[in-house]
Amino acid sequence: MRVALVSLGCAKNLVDSENMLGLLEQAGYEIVEDAGSADVVIVNTCAFIEPAVAESIEALLDLADVKGGGGRTLVCAGCLTQRYGKALGDQLPEVDAFVGPGSAGEIVEAVRRASAGERPFIADAPPYLPSADTPRWRSGSEWSACVKVSDGCDHRCSYCLIPGLRGPHRSRPAHDIRAECAGLVAQGVKEICLIAQDTSAYGRDLEPKASLAELLGELGLEGFEGWVRLQYLHPVGVTDELIEVVARTLAVVPYFDIPLQHADRDILRSMRRPGDAESYLKLLERIRGAIPDAALRTTFIVGYPGETRRKFDRLLQFVRQAQFDRLAVFPYWDEEGADSAVLPGKVALEEARERLDELMSVQEDISLARNQGFVGRRLRVLIEAQSGDGGGMVGRSYRDAPEVDGQVLVDVGEAAEPVVPGQFVQVAVTRALEHDLAGEIVG
Repeated sequence: MRVALVSLGCAKNLVDSENMLGLLEQAGYEIVEDAGSADVVIVNTCAFIEPAVAESIEALLDLADVKGGGGRTLVCAGCLTQRYGKALGDQLPEVDAFVGPGSAGEIVEAVRRASAGERPFIADAPPYLPSADTPRWRSGSEWSACVKVSDGCDHRCSYCLIPGLRGPHRSRPAHDIRAECAGLVAQGVKEICLIAQDTSAYGRDLEPKASLAELLGELGLEGFEGWVRLQYLHPVGVTDELIEVVARTLAVVPYFDIPLQHADRDILRSMRRPGDAESYLKLLERIRGAIPDAALRTTFIVGYPGETRRKFDRLLQFVRQAQFDRLAVFPYWDEEGADSAVLPGKVALEEARERLDELMSVQEDISLARNQGFVGRRLRVLIEAQSGDGGGMVGRSYRDAPEVDGQVLVDVGEAAEPVVPGQFVQVAVTRALEHDLAGEIVG
């Protein structure tokens, strides 16, 4: 039987998707990319916020239309199943099986039962955590891969449903992560992105306790000429020890992805988040003091209940002071079941979107100025594709995580050797754009 899978949401969800496909392939199923030619279609859903829920349901309904009367099996996997439980079965009669994120390891059983005419709902198994031995059918580029070092979350941010969807934080043993990384490198992977709900919380639940800094020291990175990238760091977890390890470990790129969510102290406390603008600026100063060229990325929520114009202006002021390289902003959504949904002081969605545009306008000027500082310098660039006009190549520098950041437009010029995706090249930066850089290959 042929299986196709549509993966929605974040990179963490994509790892689950690739593990599910690996388990199915191991069980004898053929993996195909075209849902129209598949006997089984799986949608690995996201249900973090309302737009993600809508996207997941739309994808399921679209594939139900493809399914038609052809006898195909449609499976809803992931967080949508966990969030809405068995009531989802009544709302989506077109779906033949439901699998929660903590039961991803049971995907083969779910598909077999659904194909046999049952309608299984599997979301009560022990929290799932992959290992280096878990089969994986990689769907992305050959040269870049994510490694999930832990899953779940122990934080209780007022707006977030992840602890209820993914369970408590649980870390993989360091030796197991090292084995997976070694296997990926053997397959030709040039960039390994270490990810989790909170990557910086790695090891706190292990016995004896460990840390992300210690994990980096145990990965066996000596001789690895590629990149190791850290994503999704909680500000509390960005310790001096971690900064020092990143600074001295050649394979770990100086890229700090630290979602701060806001800068006004009152809003942060309402969110059940630590810190404030002053402490965050000190953190950024510590990073840049140790690594002057560190790339700093963050994420903010605007329109959170109680965010007055004055509190939003405090966020704008902080962004101007912080001078982030990369920044993402999302409007706040009331989510059923989240504690923030019952808070007073609602901000209209239209106003939240206007604040988002205003904040991004400020950041675009900052991003352009940060990029202009690289003109005339050389950067190591990982080539990913031919440019749209066919006249050059497109790649990423250490400042650019896959999918979410900028890119480097590369003029191959008179390069002595053909330039191909998955190859590192040295690029002399000649031009800066708001989000991207442009340059030419140098020897």
